[in-house]
Amino acid sequence: MSKAMTVAVAVLGAVLWSDSVVRADQPPNIVLAFADDLGRYASAYADPDHPSPNDVIDTPHFDRVAREGTLFDCALVSAPSCTPSRAALVAGRHFFRNGSHAQLHHPWMKGYRDPWDDVKGFPLILQDAGYHIGWSYKMHISEDRMGGKQRNYRPAGSKFNRFSQVVMEADDRDAAKQRLLDEVRKNFSAMLDDRDGEQPFFYWFNPTNTHRAWAKGSGQALWGIDPDQLQGRLPAFLPDVPEVREDFADYLGEAMAFDAAVGVLWDELQQRGMLDNTLLVVSGDHGAPGFPRGKCNLYDFGTQVPLAIRWPQKVAAGRRIAAPVSLIDLAPTFLSAAEKPVPADMNGQDLWPALRPDAQDYEAALRGWVVCGRENHVNEARPGGLPYPMRALRTEDYLYVVNFAPDRWPVAQPPLAARLKGSKPGADRRMDIDYGPTRTYFEQHETSPSIAAAWRLGFARRSSEELYDVRRDPDQMHNLADDPDYGDVRAELRSRLLERLAENEDPRLDGDAFDHPPYAPLAPDRGVLAADQDGRSPAND
Repeated sequence: MSKAMTVAVAVLGAVLWSDSVVRADQPPNIVLAFADDLGRYASAYADPDHPSPNDVIDTPHFDRVAREGTLFDCALVSAPSCTPSRAALVAGRHFFRNGSHAQLHHPWMKGYRDPWDDVKGFPLILQDAGYHIGWSYKMHISEDRMGGKQRNYRPAGSKFNRFSQVVMEADDRDAAKQRLLDEVRKNFSAMLDDRDGEQPFFYWFNPTNTHRAWAKGSGQALWGIDPDQLQGRLPAFLPDVPEVREDFADYLGEAMAFDAAVGVLWDELQQRGMLDNTLLVVSGDHGAPGFPRGKCNLYDFGTQVPLAIRWPQKVAAGRRIAAPVSLIDLAPTFLSAAEKPVPADMNGQDLWPALRPDAQDYEAALRGWVVCGRENHVNEARPGGLPYPMRALRTEDYLYVVNFAPDRWPVAQPPLAARLKGSKPGADRRMDIDYGPTRTYFEQHETSPSIAAAWRLGFARRSSEELYDVRRDPDQMHNLADDPDYGDVRAELRSRLLERLAENEDPRLDGDAFDHPPYAPLAPDRGVLAADQDGRSPAND
């Protein structure tokens, strides 16, 4: 071989090597695939000893992220409501510290200082460090924290958000599926192509197809999920009836559509030679919508989400972590991955001590507990439109919940089928459970003895304190707060929770601050948000 050819081969080899191996000086790209209203549902979570909906769902792309990275068994959101959950993730701090963004649709009375104004958030910190940032589909917090509307990449459209509706209406459903997945690819590619050269990036993929409403029967028609396969696998507090099983099967179908989109992101990264230097994270903003004890509730069904993290050679492969973690932990973790300082006001813990391949006692590296809570969502059916204030501490063994206003109805004052006073005839009430077949089933069978226990767990007034032994009672149906055998546990968890709330100046501990301005700019004559006095109401989140 001539000297010139030897040099050429060496150069070509170096080019090929550089495409497949991460240079030490390269900051990682970060992709967060984040499904709206997606609880802890993925086939990676299937457990033969504990029948669940995870037995019937098939999520090969999430499973691969988990298999080639680290899977978290108990990841929870800061608040099981869209705006506060997403704002807490961006800020890396507890939802109740975020002022206008502590509640859905960020209500705030003008003239008051807003704590949200003090939040920069990890995306803008990354941007200042040279990252290109962008997102597609939903944001639901102030878009300036993601660089403004110009960073919302969706040149191919937003039809993926109505996945089942679009595909079910198509003559060729396979072709319709492919068009929607092509939309995902084109939107992602637009963000990648908008960078400056090889600029590192943070991309937040935020589809809403897993939010209601989805097409009835789509789970079976589009994804082959037989609702009857869910018999005996639903959470025990849901009626195991055909209407509810089909509703849940359709929900799981949308989760499979999201997983297919994750596969598109993976493929695009791989084709561009970026996959191995991308920190890829897959999760969701809270639990299932339209089912009692899910979204808006602090039981695991409402707060637990899937979480898998992959970054070859940097994140341990095949690791599974049981200790509870919070999505507010992602902010410091992303910043650490980019080797950027973590702001002192972040509550989240850096997960890297548990993610590193060489970590030994990685479970012990985590704090092992999570604080979560909620205030106002969309309920206007309570007297005065007041929130249902809750806080909780989740450990590996227990869930402890404080209901600060147990005299209020947690979802809506019954009967559920009643309409809101002053609304037009036939108008339904906005309550803290999304519209759908399961909500309708509970309204239609509200007085039936056959669902009395399920109705009570989902809709009745609750005790001021709740305590659940999650190992013995995974569906959290048996409140142990008054059980003397658990008295010491209850006292210890209550003390720990209140200490965390106090040290972070939770406004709920200051009397009923969340019930009044600036958090609740109410119109006293109607008991609804002043912004809605013209008769319009924001859509259910």
